[in-house]
Amino acid sequence: MTVFPLPSPRALLLTWCLCLSVTTAGAQTVDTSDGVFAASQDGDVPPYIVPVLRLVSSTHVEPTTGLVLSESGLVLVPGGFASAGDEIVVLDGGTDIVGNGRTARIARDLPMVGLQVLDVYGLRRSPAPFADSGMSDGDPVRLRAFPPAEQIVEGAAPLDVAATVTVFGENAEPAVSGDNSLPNVTGPLLDACGNVAAFSVANDIQTMASSPGTRYRWRTTLLDAMERLGVTPAPSACIDRSAVPEADEATATDAPEEVEAEPAPEPSTPPVEPEAETTPEEPGAEMDDAAGATPEADEVFDLEILPPIETDTSPEPPPMSETTRDDTGRYWGWLILAGALIAAGLALHFWRRRLATAAHAEQGEAMQTPVSPASGEASEFDTAPADSQLRLEGRFADGRPLSISCPVNRDAINLVIGRGHVDLRIASAAISRRHAALNGTADTLTLTDLGSSNGTMLNGVPCMEGEIFYVEAGDTLVLGDARFTLELAPIGETGGR
Repeated sequence: MTVFPLPSPRALLLTWCLCLSVTTAGAQTVDTSDGVFAASQDGDVPPYIVPVLRLVSSTHVEPTTGLVLSESGLVLVPGGFASAGDEIVVLDGGTDIVGNGRTARIARDLPMVGLQVLDVYGLRRSPAPFADSGMSDGDPVRLRAFPPAEQIVEGAAPLDVAATVTVFGENAEPAVSGDNSLPNVTGPLLDACGNVAAFSVANDIQTMASSPGTRYRWRTTLLDAMERLGVTPAPSACIDRSAVPEADEATATDAPEEVEAEPAPEPSTPPVEPEAETTPEEPGAEMDDAAGATPEADEVFDLEILPPIETDTSPEPPPMSETTRDDTGRYWGWLILAGALIAAGLALHFWRRRLATAAHAEQGEAMQTPVSPASGEASEFDTAPADSQLRLEGRFADGRPLSISCPVNRDAINLVIGRGHVDLRIASAAISRRHAALNGTADTLTLTDLGSSNGTMLNGVPCMEGEIFYVEAGDTLVLGDARFTLELAPIGETGGR
């Protein structure tokens, strides 16, 4: 039995977080609450059409439709769908991201045709079939794909949209007829037999409306790409029945001849010994050969049934159970080590942040140390005395008024806001001891969050720790449960900027 390695610890952590809480962000992300992909996968969707997800973050995914090119797990997606290092998951036979998700990596970029090929680990599906000849003018096609993200969130079924093909001239490239345009969605176009006629590449964000920027890569382009990959396309999904019934009879007579021709060399290998010993065993051997030939025909023509993946695992676990336990123990050890490294990194982060906060506090206290008139000692700010008053005017969330002030110099403003021993003290449990800092001059005043617990916002935009926002006249600041504006006026006046 082949033991497949587990995904990387980062992939496991991302997928685990994805199952706990995933939200919608933009037109290309999808809500997968409880770790379930919201798009239903009806039984009429061919097995060579699979949903592909790119993990944008631990809470967001970007979906598209993939086309299986080979039994080894090569899947075709739009060019630029993923980059090196991205976490990619292909759903295999279900909507549970953890139970049915298979990790993938970029196997080949085809920038000249705007396509990308993924190598999906452990995916064993029947490849997409291709017809022996191209499309003709007026031939019908159907777009089979998964809908845009907004439709997926609402639980929409996979798309099945009909169209016709227009061919201008004998050697011209086919095109979708303008009488029945297709939506701007990525996915394969299938002919009447279920063969792949083209691959639709959506323009920018997928929508149900048509778009002149939608690109179609037809059969010739796809076969050229597969030849460069060294992949042999699967044969046609059905026999051509568009001809006269007599032709059907001819093809029916041809089929058994091919089946009989395949087992012919097998009995020829032991020609003398079986005939000399026991002649009755030859019919049994022929029956075995015929029985062995039928599943091969089923694998070629029955593309709607998923490959029997259970046969690879059911008979072989007992003899390899001890090895499997050993391998699982190793992977758990790696996961525990990864968790310990993450915990150590978090501890180092908080320790460095505490050191930075302490250094900032010492620097702020040194800069704001007033001059003692009695001592007669002068500080470094003797040359820049306070000439203005910085006032915070606003209200708390419970309606209490907020009004505090501090003398500053217009050309050197360095203040800390919080509920501890700071320059501007706000008495509220929702305010951190050192919540935010104001630095700069009256014309270029900046706001910085100092790692507060309840956050800082400027005009409704969150200010993350370490970010620098410029504060202008009329801006509204929110620290914890306090909402206020800044006023800077000369000492003795009541109003200002």
